[in-house]
Amino acid sequence: MANKLFTVKTRMTKEDYHKFLYVATFRRNKVIIPFIIILAALMAALLAFDDREFNIIRFFMLWILLALVSFSTMIFKVERRTKQRIKTDNTGVFDSQDILDFHDDFLIVKNTAIEGQSKIKYDQFYQVLESKDYFINYFNMNQASLIRKKDMDEEAIKKLRNLYEKQMGNKYKKI
Repeated sequence: MANKLFTVKTRMTKEDYHKFLYVATFRRNKVIIPFIIILAALMAALLAFDDREFNIIRFFMLWILLALVSFSTMIFKVERRTKQRIKTDNTGVFDSQDILDFHDDFLIVKNTAIEGQSKIKYDQFYQVLESKDYFINYFNMNQASLIRKKDMDEEAIKKLRNLYEKQMGNKYKKI
């Protein structure tokens, strides 16, 4: 077997999952928030025309209202999805420990709640994001795993960041 570089032991709590969904919804793609604000402004501009006259006060009121409704809808969706995932977790994944063995070209993942292990080559990852609290490994557009930084010391965080920068290229991004 290839030379193991380092090991990280981490877990995902219900609160981590909750925070992850907000990161995935609002920060994964930097154009989401400006897009919502611009779309709300366009809709408000269309609605602010009354009898071939533009009403600036109506525009700003509608813009704020439409933006708030859009963000509220997204927040509601995140909250509903969190509750649904927690309610349907029959495997005990929340609070179970993940043991990640990092090698030069691949990662081996073991979980205390699930029997067996997975070997994943870095070039099979869809994307890796680094936030203030997590490394988020996307295996495809909709499936991800978290590595909590609070479960790592500074040296391990630097090693993992360097490994991802080297292996992932433009698929690695700090958010």
